[in-house]
Amino acid sequence: MYQTPYKPRPPESCAECGFLDDCGGLEGKAYAKGCFARCVEHCQYHGCDVACPCLHLNFPDLLEEAGGLWAPPERELTALVSASTLPYYIAQIDHGGSRDAALREEIVAVPLSALVGRVRRGWYDVRFDSPAALRHALKLSEETDIIVSSVAPDQVLEDFWEEHVARDILPRLALLRLRAMTVPNFSFMTDVTRLNSLRNLSRMFRVAERISGAGIATILHLQASTRHDWGKWADVLRAQSSVATVALEFQTGPKQKEIGDRYYFGLVGLQDSIGRSLHPLVIAGGGRMRQMKTHFRSFTVIDSTPFIKTMKRRLLIRIGPGRWKWRRRFTPPKQSLSQRLVLNVNAHRRRFHEIIGIIPDLGNQRFLFPPAA
Repeated sequence: MYQTPYKPRPPESCAECGFLDDCGGLEGKAYAKGCFARCVEHCQYHGCDVACPCLHLNFPDLLEEAGGLWAPPERELTALVSASTLPYYIAQIDHGGSRDAALREEIVAVPLSALVGRVRRGWYDVRFDSPAALRHALKLSEETDIIVSSVAPDQVLEDFWEEHVARDILPRLALLRLRAMTVPNFSFMTDVTRLNSLRNLSRMFRVAERISGAGIATILHLQASTRHDWGKWADVLRAQSSVATVALEFQTGPKQKEIGDRYYFGLVGLQDSIGRSLHPLVIAGGGRMRQMKTHFRSFTVIDSTPFIKTMKRRLLIRIGPGRWKWRRRFTPPKQSLSQRLVLNVNAHRRRFHEIIGIIPDLGNQRFLFPPAA
């Protein structure tokens, strides 16, 4: 809900801010200006809906709801067992449309929005009542393991935050036989006060506790903007000594090379700082695979490109040594795309394996099952 700040008097620099100990401040020249410029330049004229002390009416409530600023998990999280055995590449399957046969993969990723959302009469609910119903709807084999990727647009995550406790969402997701679930990546916005980002981190930790409390293996999602943030993450992972798998994404801000490099080497520094190996679960990070092969003993890339390209009637074709191209291959109206998806997932996997210099094991896990009865 938008509010107009009441006579905002924000600090003029990080050095004057009463939240400096929690925040650590901005870096470089930005330290002298602080992060409250928007309060004067925009919000007092247009209203504001972020966690900011200038909104004196709701700021304490927002912090209490999240448990504070940079409030780490207070209990041991349920870690993903044997993360190092995950494959280098996991395909993300968004829905079961345009296919008539089940995809047989050892493990896939599924977006959070495919499992929960507004259903009958606008109620927020879990969309499936059993593991079989979930896999049937997404056209997956009954043996396929599922990792829930909670990287999503802001509104999807805000709806989840508002409803997940009242609607008992996580215990019901646990009934769907999920291998693991990443923690929702509430936004780190750079054009508003950093306190909003720190509150979002606390919200991520609260959800992480609840995912673990429901008995689902929990994958923390890394969000960091400064070296102070990475240092605090090191404290969290030292306290959570069983946690090896961490999620991060390179499809929004970190898609830009400068931001992505800073983010990636923050992750490398984090691993060095805690003194043990991490297993990054990277969303849309195929372009970082060579780097990851250098810095990490094991890692996994989740990528939805084969699924999206299949829905757009594209086919991944090898055009030369180490060279691949997505070609348009039209299909007759209403023709199933099941076989096309198998081909694209296999080709995309082979391309990723070639990037990191390993021979792909095609095995027998990418075949099609007949349509479920």
